[in-house]
Amino acid sequence: MMISNPNFVFYACVSKGTTILAEFNSRDADLGTLAAKCLDNTPPFHTSFSHTVRQKRYTFLIDELFSYFGIFDENTERSECLSFLKSVKDAFNEIIEGDDIKRLDNLKSHCFQGEFNPVFHQLLASPADLEIMHSPRHGRSGSLDSPRQKKKIGLVGGDTCKNLKKKKKNKVDVSDDGIGLSREFTVSLQKNGFHAGDAGNQKAKRFWKKHVWVVLSLDLIVCSILFGIWLWICRGFKCIDG
Repeated sequence: MMISNPNFVFYACVSKGTTILAEFNSRDADLGTLAAKCLDNTPPFHTSFSHTVRQKRYTFLIDELFSYFGIFDENTERSECLSFLKSVKDAFNEIIEGDDIKRLDNLKSHCFQGEFNPVFHQLLASPADLEIMHSPRHGRSGSLDSPRQKKKIGLVGGDTCKNLKKKKKNKVDVSDDGIGLSREFTVSLQKNGFHAGDAGNQKAKRFWKKHVWVVLSLDLIVCSILFGIWLWICRGFKCIDG
């Protein structure tokens, strides 16, 4: 899905745990550092999560193996953020579809960056860029699926990302304190019971509660059976009357 305003996408990445496999950064290294801290606090037991703080929306899309994370302008709807990350997920699944399983077990930082640059370029392209890409004149220059054209798109994607960086630096204040944002984000997760460090404790509490309910249920069943036997032997409450 194309996002309505590409300038509202400040950051996006694909990660496995805290290892970033590919990313789009419209600003600077500080935003990447902040994203790494957010990934370190990925909420457990969720397939999606979104939180807004300091005019930015932090959104996760999570599956069993990978996480798709983005930082957006607060004016971007949550549904639009998730749809954008879903498009990133679909594109990533297509890329890794034919990969060797061993490669997926030994993933290194930014190992898919080169393959994903054209994807980010396409997802963040403006309507004018799309018209050029799909125009008949562009079509006569060669197929987009050819290796040569893919290489060209990758180069254009890099230039477009640089242009987006310049535009957004002119439009948006980038003086946020990364540490402060990370703390606020972490506090928000803690308030909602989502802190990654508490995942084990939450699991233990759930297991303990389930165990208590099972024991109480068994006790109730045993007591009911014994009470029924007592009534049968005494033929009601005759033992008490006697």
